[in-house]
Amino acid sequence: MKTNFLFPYKLKMLSGILFSISFILLALLYSVSEYSDFEIKAKVFAILGDTGLLGDNESFFWLETSVTDELLMLFVIPFGIIFAFSKEKHEDEMVAAMRLNSLAWATIINYVIILLGYLFVYGIVFLNVLMVAMISQLLIFIVLFRYRIYRFYKTAAHEE
Repeated sequence: MKTNFLFPYKLKMLSGILFSISFILLALLYSVSEYSDFEIKAKVFAILGDTGLLGDNESFFWLETSVTDELLMLFVIPFGIIFAFSKEKHEDEMVAAMRLNSLAWATIINYVIILLGYLFVYGIVFLNVLMVAMISQLLIFIVLFRYRIYRFYKTAAHEE
């Protein structure tokens, strides 16, 4: 079976470790109040943004802001993609079917989360729902696929 779209197996361990660490740090940043005070401030170039709560929208300007969550997302998303879409040690049709099934369910669950956010979350807090939706499909896929692989190998070991 051709799996040209998958990353090499040797990237799985390193990307999994970096994804896990950066995801935990991102979750701590948003959920634990002591970590929300941790900021890395930098002057960044903004294509579009505003200058404050009631400020006018501006285009193409420099802005000093906290870039902590942006830096963590720069680790979470790429390393999560590499981890999720790396080949397994023994890649076959059964693994491909489990991968496809997990991806389909992750997509469905992610859109349910987005729809629930549209129905029940309003105001600026909705941006948090959208941020969670950005990584929830990836996270749900990884959890479902890893669980199915674990169950598959556990069942195969008992049959032998």
